[in-house]
Amino acid sequence: MAGGFIGPFQGQSIAVVLPEFAADFGITLRQASLTMTAFLMSFATAMLFSTYLVRNLEPARVVRCAFGVIALAAVVLALTPKWWMFVVAFIAAALANAFTSPLLQLILKSMTPEEELGKALGTYQAMQSCGLFSAPLVAGLSVQFASWRVMYVLLFFLALTIVVTGLPSTPPAGAGAPREGRLLSWPVVRASLTLLTIGTCVIGFGFLLALYVGDRFDADPALRGVVVMAGGFTSFIFARWVGSLADRLGARVVIAGGLVVAAVAFIGIGVMPSLILVAVLWGVAVLAAQGTQISINVLTLRSPGGAQILSTIQAFRFYGNALTPLVFLPIYGAAGAWVFAVAAAVLLAMSVVTAAGAGGVRRGVDA
Repeated sequence: MAGGFIGPFQGQSIAVVLPEFAADFGITLRQASLTMTAFLMSFATAMLFSTYLVRNLEPARVVRCAFGVIALAAVVLALTPKWWMFVVAFIAAALANAFTSPLLQLILKSMTPEEELGKALGTYQAMQSCGLFSAPLVAGLSVQFASWRVMYVLLFFLALTIVVTGLPSTPPAGAGAPREGRLLSWPVVRASLTLLTIGTCVIGFGFLLALYVGDRFDADPALRGVVVMAGGFTSFIFARWVGSLADRLGARVVIAGGLVVAAVAFIGIGVMPSLILVAVLWGVAVLAAQGTQISINVLTLRSPGGAQILSTIQAFRFYGNALTPLVFLPIYGAAGAWVFAVAAAVLLAMSVVTAAGAGGVRRGVDA
């Protein structure tokens, strides 16, 4: 489970300290945001085929090698004085991380009874949420008392710990390729579009929320980190429960409901006059988005051959994260808080597509 913490922790490491990051390297805020885009685009692209590439290898060995690469990259991230060197090391860490997240879930599936898969994936998601909420807080405190580079010293020791301690041994996913046309079936496309939507319109919004509360409420880096942290913290507490809802109520209900709840929460964020209420609504939005992702993961892993396309479908969430600065930062610059209403409209539209969808996991992924 600790392995699930590192990816989000790494990906969110500069989300709330973009102004300070940009100042240290002498670059613009937009260039700083593109650093996140470079990480996420590289990660998502590698995710498209990572589980298929290593389908005949023992997952635990692949994951340990990947964390070794992350540990080496963390050394460069902590020490380099050059922005381009930081970007290169960040991309290397992203590529390695593409072989950790999906394979850790395959290891978990091999160790879990079928009827408890949703709850188990919820627990894994809780650890990812722990990384999601702790990274902004640690980054904010690091800037306040030392430097944002402290984040990567911590990342180095976390990755090294997993390399040394190892992971449970489980069999390879298998060599059987998905059926012809499987990846282009409507259920798979719909699942991918849903994850693209929550990545772009919710999960990727952490840095925009940090900018928003800084501009509207004059929040300092530490306080910005606390507000963004609320999203991951809420998911950390409730993700296991949300995962159990997918087992009890059905994944389709949780997927569509999560999109609607996230949309309503985003509308509230744009109009709330209280920083505390903004943090609460952000927590609700992130939890709802995580519930949607957990449910899609459950359906994928339960489908025949789903283990081999898991990373492909999950990649679209991270493409969404990468698109957020490109799509929504200009909207925020022009319209301010209205950016949350625009994101909410996209979430509601996707919920209609999901609710109206027909078919099942038996033809791909029932999302």
